[in-house]
Amino acid sequence: MIYTILIILVILSLLMMIIKIMIGPTPWDRVLAFASMSTKLAIISLVYAIVNKFYIMIDIIIIFLVLNLWGIVIISRFLERGNK
Repeated sequence: MIYTILIILVILSLLMMIIKIMIGPTPWDRVLAFASMSTKLAIISLVYAIVNKFYIMIDIIIIFLVLNLWGIVIISRFLERGNK
């Protein structure tokens, strides 16, 4: 029951992040919304893995989060430098 409520709340926040990605006034807002969205997807996957006792999926989630971090750093560096 609590997992269902948690997933519903995370999905609602995902929808808000999608709206923020579409109408974000600056590219930095869009990058932040993308980072938040991918973290929330990892949370949903983590809850699924724990509920179904599929613990090997936790390793995959950690790899996904590390790749997400690298992607955000690369995009941030690109935005910081501009189109030089």
